[in-house]
Amino acid sequence: MLISVQTLRALAALMVVMQHIADKAEQYRNDALNDFHIGSFGVDLFFIISGYIMCHATSQKRVSCTRFIANRIKRIIPLYWIVTAAALVVYLVAPSMVNASGGETSIFSSWTLIPTGNKLLVQNGWTLSYELVFYLIFALFLLTSALRKQIVFSSLALTIMVLLGLYFQPQQPTLKFLTDKIFAEFILGMLAFIFLRRVPLSSALSLLLLAVGVVLLILQNHYGVYASSAGRVLSAGVPMLLIFIGSVGLESVIGNSVFPGKNGAILLGNASYSLYLIHPFILSPGALILHKLQLAQNQPLFVLLLLVSALIAGVLTWRLIEQPINACFTQKKLTATKPLAG
Repeated sequence: MLISVQTLRALAALMVVMQHIADKAEQYRNDALNDFHIGSFGVDLFFIISGYIMCHATSQKRVSCTRFIANRIKRIIPLYWIVTAAALVVYLVAPSMVNASGGETSIFSSWTLIPTGNKLLVQNGWTLSYELVFYLIFALFLLTSALRKQIVFSSLALTIMVLLGLYFQPQQPTLKFLTDKIFAEFILGMLAFIFLRRVPLSSALSLLLLAVGVVLLILQNHYGVYASSAGRVLSAGVPMLLIFIGSVGLESVIGNSVFPGKNGAILLGNASYSLYLIHPFILSPGALILHKLQLAQNQPLFVLLLLVSALIAGVLTWRLIEQPINACFTQKKLTATKPLAG
């Protein structure tokens, strides 16, 4: 386990949660987070991490295409389906409580993650659609013998998809999704793997890259997100890439250091997927309860209570649901590969 990557996972999840708390605060006319505009960049960091981790994991040992896909599906789909089932119950009882911001909700897309232009029961699941396509492309090129070729061919395939989107600009929802510029962020993650593997970074240079990434975030948060034809790949992907490379470049320092909050960061990194999926179920009713108690206008209390509640729910979901699911699949794998006695 790379402690730096776990810490970055925690950061990515926290950014997304804080952005959604900011949205809730605005909904209840609480301006506590009016000046926070970059929380969605946590998604871009997640995509960069995915690109890197897929390369890192397959560099450790050879894995077949089917085994790779099976492992990734086991990792993300069971918990997502459980959360989706809970959202479906809410949707059937009180449809207005799901995707209250508007738009048609697709039960089909919610379970299959096939984009149709409609919203999902668990709207955060939109990112999983991109993850699954990336996994399929990466798995396809596991058939090649060398990791370098896997990265080159996967990056080439993703680049072609993005270029087709830029040229044709399809409006059909599924085609628009398959040619989205955001796929380039998986390439950034794979390039980060190659760079960190080949270029020895000093602590000073790693800190510089990290600092530049943070400054770019601060500037955009203050002056507005940079708009270009590259979309969020440039505005969000580049600074998050610098933060990622700088942080992983400091892996030995982070791993060997003892600093306040380190264990908490690792815990949140472990629970980041659960936190990402479950926090909308906490923020909406939590904000409503605070509103009923006439506490929604209390700026620090509103943010603090929603954040702490979401973090607790995320960790509990990880410990009570996600971990047992993963342990179940691991146990089945060990049982299947265990030789017969005698």
